[in-house]
Amino acid sequence: MLQNAVRNAAAVCALALTSVAAAQDQTWVVPQAAVTTAGSGGYSTLLRSQPRSYQVVIGPEELGGIPAGSQITGITWRRPSWQVFATWPGQGFAAVFPNYDITLSTSVNPPGALSTTATQNIGPDAVLVRSGPLTIADAFFPGGALTPQINPFGTVIPFAAPYTYAGGTLLITVRHQGHNIGANGSLDTVGSVYTQALGVDSYTQETNWYPQGLIVTRLSFTTPSEPPCPGDFNSDGQVTTGDITAFLSAWFADLANGTTEADADGSGATTTGDISFFLGQWFQGVGAPGC
Repeated sequence: MLQNAVRNAAAVCALALTSVAAAQDQTWVVPQAAVTTAGSGGYSTLLRSQPRSYQVVIGPEELGGIPAGSQITGITWRRPSWQVFATWPGQGFAAVFPNYDITLSTSVNPPGALSTTATQNIGPDAVLVRSGPLTIADAFFPGGALTPQINPFGTVIPFAAPYTYAGGTLLITVRHQGHNIGANGSLDTVGSVYTQALGVDSYTQETNWYPQGLIVTRLSFTTPSEPPCPGDFNSDGQVTTGDITAFLSAWFADLANGTTEADADGSGATTTGDISFFLGQWFQGVGAPGC
């Protein structure tokens, strides 16, 4: 029976770990109203051929799907659909930005109270999540939809360094030097009272930023690990069939030596009940994020 339990556990382990890996790669749209609704306008700030900078504070009311402790790993946007916009930049075209810098942080000032001096809004936990050249080519941002249809989100721009979201506000600051093709790329905008956005016609200017609309944003993130992992008997930070082997070894040693290392259910004695209890914990650990 124990051999069958180990074989069954190994099969479930392989399936569950695959599911956990997929579950950890998640996305969240800001604002949530934009999940099903397109905007009635657009902004080219983030895909302008000339230098531009953009800053948006997002309140926790719009970030409810990102648990505190999650690592934000990428970002993207989408084309508007209040009229038909073509895919951008288009087949055979490549928009090359010499520098495209993104910083994530908490916000010193809440939505509705941003300073027009952008640096005064950036919290002390700021992380430059990406910098340097960026090439956007071919069908990076799909187009063709017309309201009430919505264009798909563009290719994810991955971060070189993730930002750990601790809860509360999130401030996104984007600065770029423009690109090499003449056509600007417009992006969908949907408003939210829990956000505020500013922009400026410069890559380096810090003062006199002006109001902008909220560009619909999709963030990629991974959920936090929740140590200790149930069933991690050998304390290696992961739940595998090796934990079952380690547990059974300790269980038989307890029977031979009168010890209670494998007293999983806390009864004060090592019995067959500990095997059932441990396997229950083990299956729970296999399904837990980060285990």
